This record gives sequence, structure tokens and C-alpha cells, in this order.
Amino acid sequence: MSWGTELWDQFDNLEKHTQWGIDILEKYIKFVKERTEIELSYAKQLRNLSKKYQPKKNSKEEEEYKYTACKAFLSTLNEMNDYAGQHEVISENMTSQITVDLMRYVQELKQERKSARQQAQIRQQMAEDSKADYSLILQRFNQEQWEYYHTHIPNIFQKI
Repeated sequence: MSWGTELWDQFDNLEKHTQWGIDILEKYIKFVKERTEIELSYAKQLRNLSKKYQPKKNSKEEEEYKYTACKAFLSTLNEMNDYAGQHEVISENMTSQITVDLMRYVQELKQERKSARQQAQIRQQMAEDSKADYSLILQRFNQEQWEYYHTHIPNIFQKI
């Protein structure tokens, strides 16, 4: 381990890690959106299937559906229609509660990350400026110290 590289703050690693977290959230949002599309498609297909086998109004089939087996079949069709409605509700809730909130959260994270990066850059620039100032002051101090020990002290000893 070298002193100069291993012990300093790791802005780059932190930046990569936070970007990775945002990428995962965006991937999850995409997953939820695709799932809501599948739920809607499935609900639509269930409704179409139920509608396809429903007896026509005012037809001979409607008369035949008075029997127990036919009533059970109608009940199954109605339940399937309700089941389709549940899938629509799931899709709507996923869109309104999960997707919208997560998208807002991702935007907040991106803004917060951008602000933190700007602050880090400002602080890093301040550190570089301080380092440069310190270097100049140290050089001046060393020069004055050299003059003191090699010019002023010998002059004092000569006068004594």
C-alpha cells in the first residue's frame, strides 16, 4: 500500500457506486413498466375470452343457459371477467404507486448526486489551491530560513 493513493478519498469509486444504484432503480422501473403492460394485455385477453363465450342477449342460447352446468359455466365466465378486472387494478396500481414514485425518487437521486459531485469538485479544487498555497509558503519559509542561518546569524556572530 502506498501512502499517496490508497488512503485518500475515493470519489471515483463512490461515483461509480451511486451511478450503479441509480441504474438498478431505472432497470427495476423498466421491469415494472413491462409487467404492467403484460398485466393489461392479460386482462384484455381474459375479457375477450369471457366475452366470446357469453351467451348473446335475446337468443336461443340464453334460454338454454338455465340449467345447472350452464349456470356454472356462466359463473366461471363472470369470475374470469372479474379476474381480468383485478389484473387491470394491479396494473393501474403498479403504474400509479410504484412507477411514478420510483421515477420521482430517481430524479431526486440524480439531482442529489449531481449536487454532491459539484460540491466534491469544488472541495477538490479548494484542496488543490490550498496545496499550491502551502507549497509556495513552504518555499518562501525555506528561503527565509536559509537566509537567516547563512546570512543573518553569521553577521551577528561577526559583530560579536
